[in-house]
This record gives sequence, structure tokens and C-alpha cells, in this order.
Amino acid sequence: MKTETVKIFSTGEGRDKALELTEKTGAFCGLDGKSALRLRLLSEELIELIRPFEGDLQGDFWMEAEDRNVEIHLKAEVPMDLKTRSELLAVSSSGKNAAAKGIIGKIREMIAVATLPDDPETRVMADQALGLIALGSQVGSHYGGSEAYSWSMSGYVTGINTSIADLDVKQEAQDELERSIVANLADEVKVNIVNSVVEVIIYKAFG
Repeated sequence: MKTETVKIFSTGEGRDKALELTEKTGAFCGLDGKSALRLRLLSEELIELIRPFEGDLQGDFWMEAEDRNVEIHLKAEVPMDLKTRSELLAVSSSGKNAAAKGIIGKIREMIAVATLPDDPETRVMADQALGLIALGSQVGSHYGGSEAYSWSMSGYVTGINTSIADLDVKQEAQDELERSIVANLADEVKVNIVNSVVEVIIYKAFG
């Protein structure tokens, strides 16, 4: 079953409709109260992904379900340049990379970097900015010659465990995973980026 598509905006518009859609999907799957709450929390986290973006960024939100296996989808076109990325990071009170705390925050930063124009200046900055979150990612070609970027939470977790990075850096990443709503509730998270089009999918199987 694939639900209708709801438009959500960085201004917060559409959030309530997306959560209503989440409740209907939970009812369709026959989820009990606890499971329905977990599904809502995952939807809330995904919706928050676009909130800090400036302007009227909009995304398509929908869900797909088979038996009690649910996918939460968010797809958006994210026009990005260095100025927009600076505005995104300035959402934090410090103006530093505090906006990228948590798994969703780090995915947001990864999107901001991966959708930057492909030139030497931004590529150097991207290599420095991504850090450990780049673990679990792949860059490849897409039809038409476009560059495609993909990332998975499972690949990220495996990458952290096998990384030769500084122990303190690894421990911080592991602690962050333990505190993350998404990492604790979702079975998998995947990010696919082709040029400026981004799709994020959260997977959850309710036994």
C-alpha cells in the first residue's frame, strides 16, 4: 500500500497532514499504541529534516506499507550553494556545526554538502566537513551522466565500528547513535541524492 503524497515545507506547513497520514498508516497496519507512537516519532524526525532550511523549501512526504513493514519517504529538491549552506549552519546559536548534531542533523549536513556545485573549492570543503558521517556512503554515476550519492545508516554503523579514526571521535559517534531516536527505532535509513534531488527513506518492520 502506498499512501497519498503530502507536501511539507521548511516553514512547518504540511506537518500536521503528514502526521495524520502517519496515524492512518499505523491503523492500516494494525499497530498497537506503542508501535503507532514509534512510527509517529520516526515521521516527526524525518519531517524535521527540512525545517532549518531557509526559504520555502518543500518536500513530498508519503508512506509505503506491506503487512507490518513500513517505509517513510521524503523527497525534495535542495538547491544548494555556499551561501545557503552557511545560512543552514547559522541556525545554531553558535554559528558552528551544532546544527549537525544527531543523526538527522548529520544527514541534513551531508545533504547540504553533497548537493553543492561540483567545483574544486566545494569538493575540498566537502571532504573536510563530512567526517565520519561519510562512512556508509557511495558515489557513482546515474543515467544521463549525473552523479549519484547514496548513504545508509547500516553502512555508517559498520564503518564506525571498523574505522581507524581517533578513539574519542569514534566514541562520540557511537554515543550519538545510542542517543538517537532514529538509530534506536528505525531498522534502516537510506539517503539517495542525484544532483539536487534528495530522497530519504526510513525503514521499520513492526514484528
